[in-house]
Formats: sequence, structure tokens, C-alpha cells
Amino acid sequence: MTDETHALLAGPADRGPEGSGLPQRMLCQLFRVQQYPDVHARAADLRLRLPLGRKRLQRLERIREAGALFIHVPKNGGTSVCDLLYGGIMLHETWRYYHHVAPELCRTLPSFAIWRDPVKRFVSAWSFARRGGTARVRIHPSVSRLYRSFHTLDDAIDHVESCSSVYELDHVFRPQSLYVCDREGRLAVDQLFPMDRISSLPDLVPALHGRVVPHLNGNSHDAIATPTQARRIREIYSADEALRPAG
Repeated sequence: MTDETHALLAGPADRGPEGSGLPQRMLCQLFRVQQYPDVHARAADLRLRLPLGRKRLQRLERIREAGALFIHVPKNGGTSVCDLLYGGIMLHETWRYYHHVAPELCRTLPSFAIWRDPVKRFVSAWSFARRGGTARVRIHPSVSRLYRSFHTLDDAIDHVESCSSVYELDHVFRPQSLYVCDREGRLAVDQLFPMDRISSLPDLVPALHGRVVPHLNGNSHDAIATPTQARRIREIYSADEALRPAG
């Protein structure tokens, strides 16, 4: 999550879901997460119903109006797709979250996501995290100081390997499978496109027909993983490797 997306969720008196009457900090403790929006993700995991705030309901309505459900996997070039489809930033919600809070969207709308090579994605995430983000999207304050201390790629790999829960990680380091798979680990979206085909999405996704996908939220870097680092990364994200699109 980022500062920008955190602001989308901040409500009066820093309260939690509408009607809960609980401060966000307390909800984070109850659900054992560090970032407040993860409360809703954990609730979906646990099959618990939480009231949805106005902005969450508005984002669901944007998806209905667009006629397509795009799962925005972090560090996979999805910011521009969200801009085109929904007119702005959307949170990094999982398919399971949408299936929990609005199952009709998953049943009736075509769904798609972008897949990225796990090593390239991890190197990009490390570069992004140690800089604190980009001009448009910032790393969440709860992990910003820690991530800025990742001077080497091995520092980031060690950290991810040491975490026992995805909710101990910022979204940029979470596996792609978390976002696009169902509870049994099966691919849940209708279409999974490799990142190198993102410019072709208007020809592949009817909701984007006639549009041009720009490149937003750029994160230039020249880092390259060593063979040993690449092996460790692919082991961590073996479930993502299994999702690699054919061709």
C-alpha cells in the first residue's frame, strides 16, 4: 500500500469500517496486520463480513460501470490500466476479496490481470522500496524506513524469506498468486497476460478497445540479480512461476 492509497481510506477520527466504531489501529491489532486496508483482505480470508465504507463502495461501482474486473497486481504495470478502466488509482485488492464482498462481479464480469517474471518483478520492487517509492506512489510509512535500509538485493531477499505471513510484507513483495488465485491456489481470473504484452491489451480486452495504455509510475533501475539471487527469488515465488502464461 502507499501513502496515496492510504489517504483514500482514511475516515473521520481515523475510524475503521463504517459502523464498527473501532480505531484503525485496534482493528489492525485484532486482524494481525500492519496496514489498515489489509483488515478487509484478512476479513475475506476469514470469511468475515465487514461494513464497506463509501469509498470502497464507490470503487466497486466503478468496476461495474467499466464492465471488467482488473486485478491490480503490484509492480506489474497496472497503474495505467486502472487509470483507463476506472479513472484513477485502485487498491491492490485480491480476487478473493472481490469474490467475498461482491461475488456477482466475479460471476458476471470478465476478469484479467498482468503477470510478470518473478525475478524481474522482485528486482523492480527492491529498487522501488529502497527509494521509498516514486513521485506518484509512495511506500507505506509502516515499512518505509526498513525498506530504505535494504542496500543490497540480498537484504530484501533475506527479509522476505524471514516473514511468516504475507501481511508482514508491503504489497510490492507479496506473491502474484495471492492476488489472482482462489483459496485452493487455482488461477481465478479469466485471463492472465504477460507484462510484455501490456501495450496489446486494447486488442485483447474489450473494455480497453480503442485505448492506448501509457506507461505510468515508472521505476527505472539498472540492477540485475545474480544466478544465486535469481534462484532464491524463484524458490520464494514458486507459485508465481507455476502461473507463467504460455507462449
